[in-house]
Amino acid sequence: MNFKKLFKAVSAEMKNQKENNDGSFFDNLEIITKGNFPVDDIDFNARAKRRQKASAKLSSFIAAMLVTLIILLVSIFTFASPDKSYSENENRYLAAKPQFSASAVTDGEYMQNAESYLSDQFFARDVFVKTRSAIDIFIGKKEINGVYIGKEHFLFEKPSEYNEKRLAKTTASINSFTSKHPKLSSYIAIAPNSNEILNGLLPDNAPTQNQKVQIDKIYSALEGVQGIDLVSAFETLEDKSSLYYKTDHHWTTYAAQFAFDTIADSMGLDTSKVQYKTYAVTNSFQGTLASSSGIFSSKDSISITVPENEAPYVVNYVEENKKSASIFVPEKLNEKSKYDVFFGGNYAQVNIDTVCENERVLLLIKDSYANCVVPMLTPYFSRIVIIDPRYFTGNIDDTVSSEGVTDVLWLYNANTFLNDTSIYSVF
Repeated sequence: MNFKKLFKAVSAEMKNQKENNDGSFFDNLEIITKGNFPVDDIDFNARAKRRQKASAKLSSFIAAMLVTLIILLVSIFTFASPDKSYSENENRYLAAKPQFSASAVTDGEYMQNAESYLSDQFFARDVFVKTRSAIDIFIGKKEINGVYIGKEHFLFEKPSEYNEKRLAKTTASINSFTSKHPKLSSYIAIAPNSNEILNGLLPDNAPTQNQKVQIDKIYSALEGVQGIDLVSAFETLEDKSSLYYKTDHHWTTYAAQFAFDTIADSMGLDTSKVQYKTYAVTNSFQGTLASSSGIFSSKDSISITVPENEAPYVVNYVEENKKSASIFVPEKLNEKSKYDVFFGGNYAQVNIDTVCENERVLLLIKDSYANCVVPMLTPYFSRIVIIDPRYFTGNIDDTVSSEGVTDVLWLYNANTFLNDTSIYSVF
């Protein structure tokens, strides 16, 4: 053993221990005397361990302080910022500040509402939602909030299942209504959703439903109502990707045109004398599926189709007691929900009076898929009475009598019809 080198190392270690009040010297000395530790490394290892320990403590302290600071700042900004009642990105109303009461605290309602409130009013919430969605996509998730992330930037609404009990009540209500009005010509057109027609663009192994089978089953349960097969009509088209928006659950106006042709043929409408023209009104539409998923990487275009020689008509929003000379509400193109350019949204009852000279009056019972079809129907009926059962609270039989209805068309998309609980509440 080199005693000279050993002496220098021990002296240096003693000096270091004295300065740092570290009790590890004698442990090191025992290791040295047993010859189990390289003399040249004694000073280096001891100091390195102390530095690593101090650095780890400092890093943990800084991280804890940063997290605390971020939480504090976010909390301050959350409570200082004014509450938002509506989220345009998510296309829904946000939770309001809960009302405090002893009963609400006791039954847990207050804490539940408070949690929803804080989640909805969280500072910079839109940024966090987009960031979360980006992370979900990065790690390979194929479904976010019930939205499938498909190929070619398509987003898909999760398909609805066939609920036997619910659909039995719905079809029974339609049959009851039809039997009470046997003189009416009745039709039903249920549109397939994008997951049915564009199933090749769904993510791999995504659960699906056979909407063709579901729709046929609904039609077979109806009596005195002619079913219109839109699935087969769409399947014959080569350019199926233009039938649906990439970011929204609705069909496009392009799809509505083909649906109208099929419906008109079934209803005996003579379309040979009417030509139509189509206009693009926006190319910056990001719809409900983008809002639900937080994925805003794509934009859609919305078009409107109208007769070339469009005759005047009057749109009467019955419950709102207002009238308009147009189905279209261009102001909606400046808002998030641009699909509301048709009628401005959905209403309980809308009557359209046209200059058509025949005596046919159409009762259109519908969801929002029908909104972009209505402009194509105006040349064929003297009046169109539009009822949305989700909002209608009147007496439908009185409406049929007072409006002089001659034809009934049920126009829905499959997902909405399968989930509907309003039809058997109204009819």
